[in-house]
Amino acid sequence: MSETYDLAVIGGGPGGYSAALRARQLGLTVALLEKERVGGVCLNRGCIPTKALLSDLEGIRWMRRAAKEGIIDHVPPIAFSSLMTRKTAVVDALVGNLEKLLASTGVALIFGRARIREPGHIELDGKAAIKARNIVIATGSRSWAPPIPGKELPGVVTTRHILNLEKLPEKLIIIGGGIIGQEFAAIFSGLGTRVTVFEALPRILFEVDSDMAKRYSSLLPGRGVITETAAKVLCIEKVGHLLRVVYEKREKEKTADADLVLMATGRVPNFHQTELDELGIAVEHRAVRVDGFLRTAVEGIYAIGDVTGRKMLAHVAAHHGEIAAENIAGRQRSVDDEMAPACVFTSPQIAWVGLTQEQAKASNRAFRTSTFALAASGKAQAMGEARGWLKLIEDTETRAIIGAHFMGPHVSELITEMTLAIRSGMTASDIADTIHPHPTLSEAVREAALGLLDGPIHAAPRVKSFDGK
Repeated sequence: MSETYDLAVIGGGPGGYSAALRARQLGLTVALLEKERVGGVCLNRGCIPTKALLSDLEGIRWMRRAAKEGIIDHVPPIAFSSLMTRKTAVVDALVGNLEKLLASTGVALIFGRARIREPGHIELDGKAAIKARNIVIATGSRSWAPPIPGKELPGVVTTRHILNLEKLPEKLIIIGGGIIGQEFAAIFSGLGTRVTVFEALPRILFEVDSDMAKRYSSLLPGRGVITETAAKVLCIEKVGHLLRVVYEKREKEKTADADLVLMATGRVPNFHQTELDELGIAVEHRAVRVDGFLRTAVEGIYAIGDVTGRKMLAHVAAHHGEIAAENIAGRQRSVDDEMAPACVFTSPQIAWVGLTQEQAKASNRAFRTSTFALAASGKAQAMGEARGWLKLIEDTETRAIIGAHFMGPHVSELITEMTLAIRSGMTASDIADTIHPHPTLSEAVREAALGLLDGPIHAAPRVKSFDGK
């Protein structure tokens, strides 16, 4: 491999392949190095396969409601193996399409384990050398688990393995009540598995606005999900054909049994410390340190996405990839990921952008909140999914919207409007004066904005004021 590329990207996930494709648009020669399959965790073992399953669950939920209301006679049995087969087919098709896209645009896709020997030189599988004027580290993140005795037992799995099950477990224990844990709880409880979630913190979904997290938690008992918060897992044991989780809560030792235990305790940036030390690349808070242009401490080497520890979201990684490619091509574009929306694909979905109520309080500013219940939305009622709320947070002094927190059907599709609004410094009046189509769920966004003005049209106002002290 004697060719010297303008750019070599290490890691073929959303950040890596976005960097490669953008760089080719800008006329750079590009090699994309991947040790497994293009698409990374998101496409192969995360975002896409879980959404394929959750999409099928929407149909299953409809059948259950339809049977209850007499629209259909009964809910037919669900073939778990067929669900998994479709999930795999969706992933394989997308991976194949992505490989074709990379090839058609002129990206050299090279498989193997890459290591940067020195700036401009990459070793592949310990031998083949690739030369590149610039390098982007896009190695993503990996699952992290605390040192719980028994976590290596058969039947204790990570998110990588649980998506390849051949049989639906009757009982599932999930250790970790964050976003990943709650999405898998939604999938398996929706299929009929009895799920127990253990969370060490006082509440689940600690990343989410506490009001929304509390509202979501109230729905879980009806979904067959038991939640144990402020619970410290002590160990995992094998008891017959089951796994037993021993935990401590309120200074009392307790146990719970299941067929399978999922470790969903978070992710950490994925890199080898020794390799970075040898190169002189700085690491801070367990992540690769970059400047505002995504440059590392070593000239010609950039880092993007999860490995930077900034915001570990696939769409942020893709955003980083495009910026890094543009900067390598000679443009000067600084990273702007502060106002990135986040979503939890549970049932109902949760989505947010900007400040949470807790963060607004911590900023010592005066603010107001307006909450609109989807029970007053005609579209939500027509869909049979009226369980949800939309909350906007307004800075009292500037009148700008500084946070938006939604829970309900398809709110992951609604949050982009508020992302644009907050980035642009828009007010409740700007949103309310924008005509929203009827009947749609987006009308609820306008109703929430009206709550910060004279009040919503289709519900009583639910506004709270906070003085910033």
